[in-house]
Amino acid sequence: METGRAYTMQQQNNKKEKSNLVLSIHVHLNGFSFFIHEIASKKASGFFSKTFTEPIPIEQLHKEIQAELKKQLILQKSFNEVRCSVENNLATLVPKSLFEENALQEYVEKDLDLRPNDFVTYDQLEDQDWITVYVPFVNVNNMLIDAFGSFKYYHAVSVWLRALDRHNKADGEYVWGIYKENNHIHTALLQNKKLMFYNCFEAKTPKDVAYYVLLSAKKYGISPNEIPLFVVGDIAAEDATFNALYEFVRSINLLEPNHKLTFASPRLNQHQNFCLLNLF
Repeated sequence: METGRAYTMQQQNNKKEKSNLVLSIHVHLNGFSFFIHEIASKKASGFFSKTFTEPIPIEQLHKEIQAELKKQLILQKSFNEVRCSVENNLATLVPKSLFEENALQEYVEKDLDLRPNDFVTYDQLEDQDWITVYVPFVNVNNMLIDAFGSFKYYHAVSVWLRALDRHNKADGEYVWGIYKENNHIHTALLQNKKLMFYNCFEAKTPKDVAYYVLLSAKKYGISPNEIPLFVVGDIAAEDATFNALYEFVRSINLLEPNHKLTFASPRLNQHQNFCLLNLF
């Protein structure tokens, strides 16, 4: 495996003939989703999403995904490109000025409970001053290599922060956002394209989400009534989590992915599948 520079990516020859199709996949511990689109026409297929009814051991995650890809006749197709975003809480952000590639293990072992054989990699975004260091789902990566021969993979936090950083800062120099994936809450504050803070925490109830978001705001001097909050992931307008946040944050914005795809069935609430739809 070779680590790329714009993003971490596999650099292997595709085993299958090139085509006009792109496969995008998003994987997390509680499920996964995917869709296909045509490069030339930018027409996208139906959107598939599966949530596990019971927790799946990480060691079995690739088998669940492989079985569904086979069932949906994805494994027999040829793709020009395969892209995958992975979400877990096994990530940290390192200032680019302090980053050393040979210290990946050291960056994450301070904050994460690593296993002896865990593989650590990173995403480096050209225009940002931080680097995402994380532990991917290696078994899922290996399965995708076996199936498609080559693919690109990113941590979902990289996809989210890239979009957050490029967002039109019409409301001021600060950009504040949260990304919710099941019980994982990722929160970040950017100022003048500089990362002021990033954190990931567990939140099982809407009140937990509001509590930790407000705790972060207080710690870093954010005024919830003055700085808009940009939201992606498992939050919908006026659901329990949204309402819990709205008690304290008056400007909540659902950040939409930046793409020009036309779906066979129009995608509503695209911010909920943000890291899948923004894999460009």
